[in-house]
Amino acid sequence: MSYLLDDAVTAEPLGDGRYRVQVTADWNTANQTPNGGYVLALLQHAVLQDSAHPDALSISITYFRPALPGPADIQVREVRKGRRVSTYDAVLVQDAKEIAHAVVSTHDWDATGAVEHTPHAAPDVPRPEDCADVSALIPEGMMAILDRYRYRAPVVPGWFHGEPSGASEAVCWIRTADERPVDALLAGAMVDAFPPATAELGHLASATIQLTVHYRRRPTGTVWALGHVTARHVIAGYHDEDVELWDEQGRLIAQSRQLAIIAEG
Repeated sequence: MSYLLDDAVTAEPLGDGRYRVQVTADWNTANQTPNGGYVLALLQHAVLQDSAHPDALSISITYFRPALPGPADIQVREVRKGRRVSTYDAVLVQDAKEIAHAVVSTHDWDATGAVEHTPHAAPDVPRPEDCADVSALIPEGMMAILDRYRYRAPVVPGWFHGEPSGASEAVCWIRTADERPVDALLAGAMVDAFPPATAELGHLASATIQLTVHYRRRPTGTVWALGHVTARHVIAGYHDEDVELWDEQGRLIAQSRQLAIIAEG
């Protein structure tokens, strides 16, 4: 089966680590530009075509300017090929301008260590089918990215009703509209697909400046993922946002942190 995300990150190899991609508007945000998580997926997918290892371990991406729908090139460079971890960088270029730069570490989940310490579990919330269908409250076509995902939450967020709670923290289930199984590619896109936690402070629109994702396992057998989203500090119009992404069995899939700028006015 072909899934929308996989079609949207298709990369044509041009040789010497260069790939041609077609940036789509299907993941556009309220800013009418492609979502940062989708741009991350474009870069990560291209890197994995060149990687000496099969799995993404981490990605750190800086956004220089918004991407636009249309053709673009990705240049992948091997920084270091290691025995357990290899490192690459990748640049998305469009109309001769650098759009985003990523540093990606890869490894093999089948060749990792055995040390474990997990001091806290996934948030204790009902299963998706027992939660409020937040997506049903969103008009179709209001925003392209919201049509790509489905959201379920224990309670409908206050900002939906024009009554933000003032608590910059949220827990929400998420899956793709076409029920694509979660893997590292999708997890990287998902961490940036939640409404910003600052929505409960009365600020819904923000743009990512820098985003780092750490992958904590190779996901298997999960279509829904549970996101715990927290913004701890808003200073001078910039806010941080941490996301923990858990699978349906309560296992941690990924952790992310980003710095974003709030759109004022």
